[in-house]
Amino acid sequence: MDLDRRPTRVLDLHHHVGSLEVGLAGEVGTGGSDLDTRHKVHQDMLDRFGFDAAAVMPGLQYERPHGIADTRVVNDAIAAYRDRLPGRFPLAMGTVEPLYGIPVCTEEIARIAGELHLDGLVWHTRYQGVAISDRRMHELVDLATAHGLPCLVHMFAESLLEEPWMVADLARNHPEATIVVMDGFSGANQAQYVMDLADRFPGLYFDTAICFPLLRLLDRFVDRFGARRLLFGTDSYADPVTYNHAAVHHELLASTLTAEDLEDVYWRNAARIFPRLAELWPVDA
Repeated sequence: MDLDRRPTRVLDLHHHVGSLEVGLAGEVGTGGSDLDTRHKVHQDMLDRFGFDAAAVMPGLQYERPHGIADTRVVNDAIAAYRDRLPGRFPLAMGTVEPLYGIPVCTEEIARIAGELHLDGLVWHTRYQGVAISDRRMHELVDLATAHGLPCLVHMFAESLLEEPWMVADLARNHPEATIVVMDGFSGANQAQYVMDLADRFPGLYFDTAICFPLLRLLDRFVDRFGARRLLFGTDSYADPVTYNHAAVHHELLASTLTAEDLEDVYWRNAARIFPRLAELWPVDA
């Protein structure tokens, strides 16, 4: 890794806070439940990988036996997580559950925007029981957009509820929405769909999380579409840490991206999308 190419700031847009209950049998965290301990563990991880800050979002496998009450607790907690240490965690995303129905979600989105001042809405629909293109998702994207909230939508490879054609359906029907596609590069075949989506829908953004390690995908994306539609993200859980090596970080620093490209990918694009980050890290253009 060429440390001389490290940009002036590094924001990881894709950090989950909470339990990862699916696919990690036997994995346990440090057991710390108070906010100070959780922040210490998370900051240690950021420091180890050389990241200045992270945007945080709920772990969307959280249990919800009490429905909207459980989701409110999750949204309250992620807002408190950001507010306790805004220098390291300047952005926080909330969520709503499509299966609760639109009236309940409408009320919670208004609270997310007006009371909690969260910075966006995030969905990982394969954990939330619907497809990305579910009719309720269309209504929720409209509601988020009306409140000025970007929409972060996971598109994990090989998930039948998060197919690229479903993202295309959202993008086609909501050209005014700010939509960030997360985990899009998570498979070789999937990455080709990312190229197609980026070509057909110029308003879509994509993060770098779980990028398939072959074929120099990020170089190819920037060569074709420029650097302003790519945002650095790793899809990390801080406790337990989900990777030993921040591979996509090293791949970007070793890539053909110019120094200006790296500034865009690592923080300036996020500052263009999220007003709170722009206040902390102003962007000239």
